[in-house]
Amino acid sequence: MAQISAKHPREPGFGHWRWQRISAVATLGLMLYFTYLVASMGPLDYSAAMAFVAAPQHAVALAILVIAGLFHAALGVQMIIEDYIPLASGRLALVTIARGVFAIAAMASLVSVGMIAGLI
Repeated sequence: MAQISAKHPREPGFGHWRWQRISAVATLGLMLYFTYLVASMGPLDYSAAMAFVAAPQHAVALAILVIAGLFHAALGVQMIIEDYIPLASGRLALVTIARGVFAIAAMASLVSVGMIAGLI
């Protein structure tokens, strides 16, 4: 009997599971970072918040947070659709629509952060 390498398991769904865990850890770390920063700054008015996001290090971290968070959400919604939608023919269409919605949300968010940071 052939040995299955631990480096490349042949279990279906392993890649999806792994990316869900990686994106969860990235999102958690970045959310803790932003929570600490915003809490330590005190109350912010509109111009102070714009200046906060316009700082290059905060803009990059916020962009990574948007990407990781929406990627994680897309993976979660895909799992919900695959687990709870009984019609196999409808799953692919719903997963495609959900991915499209998350892609549009990600692009709109990244364009907004880029505009505030002065990159666009």
